[in-house]
Amino acid sequence: MTEFAHLPSAALAESERIRTARRLFFEEGTLPSGLVPDAVLRSWQRCQGVGYRTGEAVSFDPVQPSVVSSLLERSHDLIEAARPEFERLARVLGEGAYGLLLTDADGHAVAVHGPLQHCGELIRRALRPGVNLAEARIGTSAMSTAMAEGQAIGVFGQEHFFAQHGSFQCAAAPIYGVQGELRGTIDVTRDTPLPQFGVLSLMQDSASVIEATLLRAVPARLRVRMCWYHGALGGLGNAMMAFGADGEVVAANQAARRLLDLRSEIRGLHHDDVFQGRFSELVDRLGHQPLLPWRLRSGLTLTMAPLDTPQPARPAALQPARPSVALAPAAALPEFGDEEVARALPRAVRALDAGLPVLILGESGSGKEVAAQALHRSSRLRGGPFVAINCGAIPRELIEGELFGHTDGAFTGARRGGAKGKLEQADGGTLFLDEIGDMPLELQTRLLRVLETREVTRLGGTGSRKLEFQLLSATHQPLDQWVAQGRFRADLLFRLDGLRLPLPPLRQRAQLHRLLTVLLADEGLHEAQLEADCLQHLLQLPWPGNCRQLRAALRLARVIAEPGELIGRQHLPAELRQPCAEFAPPAAMNQQAGVSLRQHHQALLAATLEEVQGNVSAAAQRLGVNRSTLHRWMKKSR
Repeated sequence: MTEFAHLPSAALAESERIRTARRLFFEEGTLPSGLVPDAVLRSWQRCQGVGYRTGEAVSFDPVQPSVVSSLLERSHDLIEAARPEFERLARVLGEGAYGLLLTDADGHAVAVHGPLQHCGELIRRALRPGVNLAEARIGTSAMSTAMAEGQAIGVFGQEHFFAQHGSFQCAAAPIYGVQGELRGTIDVTRDTPLPQFGVLSLMQDSASVIEATLLRAVPARLRVRMCWYHGALGGLGNAMMAFGADGEVVAANQAARRLLDLRSEIRGLHHDDVFQGRFSELVDRLGHQPLLPWRLRSGLTLTMAPLDTPQPARPAALQPARPSVALAPAAALPEFGDEEVARALPRAVRALDAGLPVLILGESGSGKEVAAQALHRSSRLRGGPFVAINCGAIPRELIEGELFGHTDGAFTGARRGGAKGKLEQADGGTLFLDEIGDMPLELQTRLLRVLETREVTRLGGTGSRKLEFQLLSATHQPLDQWVAQGRFRADLLFRLDGLRLPLPPLRQRAQLHRLLTVLLADEGLHEAQLEADCLQHLLQLPWPGNCRQLRAALRLARVIAEPGELIGRQHLPAELRQPCAEFAPPAAMNQQAGVSLRQHHQALLAATLEEVQGNVSAAAQRLGVNRSTLHRWMKKSR
């Protein structure tokens, strides 16, 4: 932006500059580029666009008292937040002829301070509560231009559109509310052309102070200030955020939105959407640490400090009676190579913490158990056990005992003294029901009863045990269709389906490269150790076995390649070496009905079984899937 200094020694040059600019624009219709700030020029163009002429007279009409009262009532919090700042500005500005002005977002004056008695009549008429100072009413001004541009602006002398305002010297900065909405401006105006050094930064600092005051007034559990380096904390303009009882973002100032690249409105945003750590841990650590490094989901680390003492989540009488456990920090959520999944995972954690079950949906090998373990490690019950049971891998006659446990002598072969089932083992932690769609229909009724009552009775027993656990389940089956066909209980699905977490197959993940980088690192590899053709080949394959197949292929390639040798397609499993053109490309697979993918599965399965001479275990390992999944594929291909 062009400097707005009007030095006495340069007064003649300044006068000539603005006279030339006005002549070019208003008389010759030429843009005076470089002679006036771009923001001022844009305002001139808007005023001219609505038919205004620079020589017109503008009146600052008085406003009815009832209208003024209504305006002041709507901006009551803004006025109160600005009151201390006006007093500070009065000390900085000292004696002289000036007026301090606060406007609302529509341009109405809602508060006026300063020694206006020393100003000219025109300024005294303009700076009155209720007067409409919007651009559409009075043309170019610092207040309206600052709102239009979203930054501190100075408009001095004949830079105003209307000639009658040529004596006004104005500087203003926009003020934003706690949800990112424009609330108004703070402005200083005078009618003497003194040097303007520092006035823009003064207005910007004042706007920042008012925004901070508005943020502090919002009810919150935790308020923090943030910056990249701890030495910068405590100054004006620090980024500030406020969080509600469960970690929801209830307020953020403009500096926080700039720091974190947030959208202008932050409704619906949660701490876990932005930061890697858990909100409960942040509250706890800031309760006894003045400074805290805290990592963003982007991987960058900033420094946080509490603005005030964090508030307890709820009264002590409402805290759960379970003995407290010292929790490890919440784990960072894993990379899945898909932005939608990255956004969904924090929501799933919040659902678990709120007592809602989470149903994970995805093809075999898509990472459902990885997601389940990550959700557990990030949840409020992460200090408890994670108990998984594969409902499709346990024989039907044993699954009931596995789930519910048994008493001594409950059946032939029962363990002496009885045994806990998976439900009891999960008490205080997470129960993960993998392949829930394969659970026998007759057992679904018993499981439903446990989920409703949170009580379990062992086989052969009579007494029930009260449990506390959070529930995760996963399936590759179309449960909604199975409910319609009577193959799965609708009431059980309602109990499992608190929040759905879909995991797309690898062929549909837009950021597969990021996931590949993580899987390579897990195998002690880096993409620089892959031939460029091989890297592109891996990213284009359809991967019917998804993550499991990709991981197995990388592991095999690492083993086959000689030390120091770049990994190429020749090191991949035989069925993955052919050019990608021989595979149906992902876009085509998405457009076609499931027939093309099913045909590809059948062909790949037949070729792999032939290559390993019918050895199911070897074929499953080659394809990167478990035996039960391979058996299902074989059954479907008949």
